Amino acid sequence: MIDEVSARRVALDVSSSRFKNVLQRFPKDGPTIVMGFIEVSMGRLFNSAMVIEGATAVGFYRKMHLLPEESSFSAGMDTPVFSADGLKFGINICYDTNFPVAAQRVADRGAVLVVCPANNMMRRNRAETFRDAHNSIRRDRCRETGLWLLSADVTGERDDRVSWGPTAVLNPQGEVVKQLPLGEPGLLVTDIPVGD
Repeated sequence: MIDEVSARRVALDVSSSRFKNVLQRFPKDGPTIVMGFIEVSMGRLFNSAMVIEGATAVGFYRKMHLLPEESSFSAGMDTPVFSADGLKFGINICYDTNFPVAAQRVADRGAVLVVCPANNMMRRNRAETFRDAHNSIRRDRCRETGLWLLSADVTGERDDRVSWGPTAVLNPQGEVVKQLPLGEPGLLVTDIPVGD
């Protein structure tokens, strides 16, 4: 269960000066960044991702499919599409990828790529059970939609929990093009065609 008090303590309101201070930490020139965060808006909590370009938040996605332990959060309603150097992409956060409709909404809006920020930090026995399942589920979404998929997962250990990732790039056939070794942080670089 996610502790609502803790979530509210770290939550950011995108209209606040605190949020603007966070954005100032990003480079004015550099890559497009997708970053997950806990958002608070009109008193409601959301599991959100923001798209940042040049130290500016150009848009947000709120997770639509919530786990039972996310009962403190409200579900998002919209599937925005973004563009980075002509590459159209949408976002599915973690558990969203278990639902074909989530990736299909991204594809229906003309995107080529779905970006999946994830936090699969689980109790060790459960993490072991799901160790190889994440890419299998993501593979299905690629094959169903014809989208590329980029997942960025946490890795490491905390208390009695562990996350092995995976952080990976899958092509529209669901094949893993690149992947970081499980349990290791790092950076993936690959070319994704922009499309028509």
